[in-house]
Amino acid sequence: MSFPWICVARPNANGRVPAFPENSSNLPSTVATRCNPAYIRFTLLSALYLLPFMRIVLSQTNEGSLIYGAKRIVHGQVFARDFFEVMGPGTMYIVALFLKIFGETFFATRIWLFCASLGTGLVLYVLSCKVCPRHRIVPTLVLAGTCFGMQWPSISHHVDSTFFAVLAVVCVAAWEERQWRPLLGLAGVCAGITSSIHQPKGALLLIAIVAWILIRSASRRLSRMPAWDVIAGFAVVLAAMIAYFWSHHALHSLYYANVVWPSLNYSAVNACPYALGIFAEYWHHWAVIPGCTPLASVPLACILIVPFIFVALLPFLLLALGYKARRTESGQLTILLCVLCGWALWLSEVHRTDIYHLVFGSPLLIVVCVRLVDDLAGTRGRMGLQALAIASVCLISVNLLQVSMARSMPTRAGTIGVFGKDRVLEFANAHIAPGEDAFFYPYRPMYYFLTGATNPTRFSILLYNYNTLQEFEQTVGDLESREVRYIFWDTNFDKSVFPAVFPGVATIRPEQRVVEPYLNAKYTLIAEIDGYRILKRKPPPR
Repeated sequence: MSFPWICVARPNANGRVPAFPENSSNLPSTVATRCNPAYIRFTLLSALYLLPFMRIVLSQTNEGSLIYGAKRIVHGQVFARDFFEVMGPGTMYIVALFLKIFGETFFATRIWLFCASLGTGLVLYVLSCKVCPRHRIVPTLVLAGTCFGMQWPSISHHVDSTFFAVLAVVCVAAWEERQWRPLLGLAGVCAGITSSIHQPKGALLLIAIVAWILIRSASRRLSRMPAWDVIAGFAVVLAAMIAYFWSHHALHSLYYANVVWPSLNYSAVNACPYALGIFAEYWHHWAVIPGCTPLASVPLACILIVPFIFVALLPFLLLALGYKARRTESGQLTILLCVLCGWALWLSEVHRTDIYHLVFGSPLLIVVCVRLVDDLAGTRGRMGLQALAIASVCLISVNLLQVSMARSMPTRAGTIGVFGKDRVLEFANAHIAPGEDAFFYPYRPMYYFLTGATNPTRFSILLYNYNTLQEFEQTVGDLESREVRYIFWDTNFDKSVFPAVFPGVATIRPEQRVVEPYLNAKYTLIAEIDGYRILKRKPPPR
């Protein structure tokens, strides 16, 4: 499955680098031996790059929902039945397994994050060696540079689903080469796991793989039976998931949380300008550096923004370049596989077109684009790829520099790395006992995990024009029945975070609010820290 000869391929008389030799099975063992160190070097260098990021906690991510959901599962709760999240259950159950084995610590979550991140890079490198061997390192450099930000390094359904999706593609490519049928079943299992994590991504990936097998069968007049091997592997995972939730009387709740609720409530949240965040979250931070003149910072920003511009323009570049099929070219079917599965991943992520979703939808399309530029754009194209690689290396270096500036902070789940001082977390640790009920409103679920506090409601996020009126009323009922002592109310969310992240959502009028009148009536303000209003429940009247 690792295609060992690809890394040592040499250009032929026409200057082309063959994707793989036609009679690869007869290669001398010395070739594979010579190539093995390339994979070892890549793995070691990737691991060294990833390790500094593993201690970081990013504030505005979905990580808290997924990790605290995993903790709830470890304590016997069932996804969708006992707590509500719109993401698929796959990531939460994977993380729950790591929490069960290694303890309910921050370190346990980072073991899985490290494995998923390293695995994604290694699998993408394997595909790059097969599809674009001349510039095989470029796709992994672009992905490594652009994924740092609002979604990584953190436990994420985007990270996990991308890993299993790319792994499924490698399994199919390996089957095409070796004709070992269990690889197709494994590809189907990986697609099924992808679907359990990110439903559209897994479903579209399955369609793309089956379509590729049918195209391959038609072009070579072969049997279509291999498609059923993939479908069977996918069905095994789907059946296991249905059986689990049915046995826990949670199948209807799962269907509501992952199908019905998103179809009714998610459209406004997803509405945003194309590549949202590329300037606000990146360019503006680089172009305006305190203590640095624009003469120095702006050219730096121009270099660092190149990989993000490339990702944003990627679908348009592919459409402009076109796909020029060459029947005599070795490895054509593998390229077609990456094209079909690449578009499947991209389409599954563009339900929200901000730059973070575009990055996680683009790994396979980056590989295809690099190959097409190398094929069709000549010397200028290759120079452009070299410039892209240099800009990505610069971006990676800046990312490492930022991570080195994070400070360590002890928590009840272990030591974490944060940018700046988290005084709210310090206050929570000082006033909330482990296991005590507390409510972080409207959204900061990572605090439940880091403080050891218990969320008394079913919801880790509670936003107007996102959650339903019934969910707000249910939350207020839970807070009242359990007499929650402390509420941490993040007023920054309404003022700055919400308009920036969800620009398509209308602002709620004061008279339409449900939680705020309850908080004002039942709680007393005891502190204001960094935009948080910390409230304590009023004593009952005598």
